[in-house]
Amino acid sequence: MKYFIFDIDGTLIDSSKVDQWAMHTALAEFGYEFTYEQLIFSFGMPGRRALAKLSIPAERVEPIMARWEALAYDRLDEIPMYDGIPETIEELRKSGCSCGIVTSRTRLQLKQGIEPIGFTPWFDEIICADDVEHPKPAPDALLECLRRFGCKPEDAVYIGDSEYDMQCAKSAGVKSVLALWGCSEAEKLMSDMRFEHPAEILSLR
Repeated sequence: MKYFIFDIDGTLIDSSKVDQWAMHTALAEFGYEFTYEQLIFSFGMPGRRALAKLSIPAERVEPIMARWEALAYDRLDEIPMYDGIPETIEELRKSGCSCGIVTSRTRLQLKQGIEPIGFTPWFDEIICADDVEHPKPAPDALLECLRRFGCKPEDAVYIGDSEYDMQCAKSAGVKSVLALWGCSEAEKLMSDMRFEHPAEILSLR
């Protein structure tokens, strides 16, 4: 493999605690009480789609999203990268591999909530949910990343932690790696490969 494409949340960074706290708090402030267990399904899913699945009225989605994002941004310094990710990306790049990102975050969410963490310059291409007509689990974003790289699906691998990531890879004809270091429901997911630690990705070069 020469092209390595990553999800962000649950794959590069451990954002689940902050993101789910922010979602839970924002919903509660608007009068919607859910348990954390009821919200687990939303991790890795575009926020607006998650709110729709919770039957939040359309006119309240944008105000809740704005509050959710603001709460999460206030705690950016509490979101760590997973152990081994910086070293793995560095080794891939040193060996001549190209690295990309395909995420369910929007371009604005990337700019405000991810770029300050400091790792986006390591990646050659970044495709966000609003860069394509149909975000994950549709294959559009991953196919767009392949197009920009100028590579075939069989020359790339997609690393992610969620059902949406695995569905996206399968639909795009790209081999999938389930990131067990960030996945909470591994027993329910189908993938081509599954790794316990980011360093195992280097075996695919």
